[in-house]
This record gives sequence, structure tokens and C-alpha cells, in this order.
Amino acid sequence: MTRDAEPRIARAEERHVDAAWELLSRCKAALDAQGIRQWDDVYPTRDLIAADIHNGALFMLEEHGRCVAHAALDRRQAKEWRPVAWTSIEPALVVHRLCVDPAEQGRGLAHEMMDFAEAYAVASGCASVRLDACALNERSLRLYRRRGYREAGTVRLARFDMEFLCFELDLPAIGE
Repeated sequence: MTRDAEPRIARAEERHVDAAWELLSRCKAALDAQGIRQWDDVYPTRDLIAADIHNGALFMLEEHGRCVAHAALDRRQAKEWRPVAWTSIEPALVVHRLCVDPAEQGRGLAHEMMDFAEAYAVASGCASVRLDACALNERSLRLYRRRGYREAGTVRLARFDMEFLCFELDLPAIGE
């Protein structure tokens, strides 16, 4: 198998903790510079990234041995989502903390990660995908809307003085 035929996105391993954390830190700094303070010193943490990896939930896209994007994929829904009027059926795959290296943005890597997440959800027997996005993060909102995600409601997180929009996407059943 040639290098080009290898999967671009794979489950992160323990050896990837530092690279994944460094990528998230670069994304956080870029968001902060835009006045989008959706992540802080309390969330997310390096320990959370390490736990995602330990639990097999973090998937990363590598190019030339460098982590350029990642997201955690699991079925854990935030307690703040309880009042949201979801219309998609469960089980739902939840996308947490999708991030793309700021130096690599604009190349379609977020779409590639979401293509992977949606295919992974179908393969895992999930009927839908759910996520939230900071209402100030127009780039993320455009991504999800372009992909056909519908808004299911908004939530406020206790530490932040901003809204997060909840999105969902129904997935085709296997064989459709």
C-alpha cells in the first residue's frame, strides 16, 4: 500500500496526546484573537484530550506526520442539552471539539473530518449526529449549515456569556 492509499483519519493513540493538545491550543489562540472565547483554561484541558484518546474517542487527520485536524466522537451528550428539542432519533453520535490547524484552514479539512464523522456514525449504528457550536463562530456555523445540519435550539454554558447553537443531522439507514 502506498502512503497516499493510507487512511488520512484514524483513531488517535496515546503517543498523539501532545500533538492533539498543541493543535487545540493553536485553535484556541486563533479563536481568542477573533474575540471568540468558546474555550478557556477550564475547558478543554490536556487531561480531557488524553481521556478522549484513552477512551478511543479522538480521531485525527495527519498529513506528513503532523496532526492538522481532530475531533472527539462518542455518544456523550452535554447535560446542558437536556432542554433542547431534538427531532433526530437516537442513538446519536456527538461531535466534540472539531478543530483544524489555523494554518491549514480553508482547504476543506473540516468537511473531511465531518465526512468521516458521519460515515463513522452510520457504521456505528447511529441514526443521527449532534453537536453544538459557539454562536459567535460564524465559520463553524456556515460549515454545519452547508452540510445540511438543522438548528435544534440554543444553550448557554455556565462559564460563558454566550450562546451555543445545537445542530443535528439525520443519517440514512445502512442499505438506503
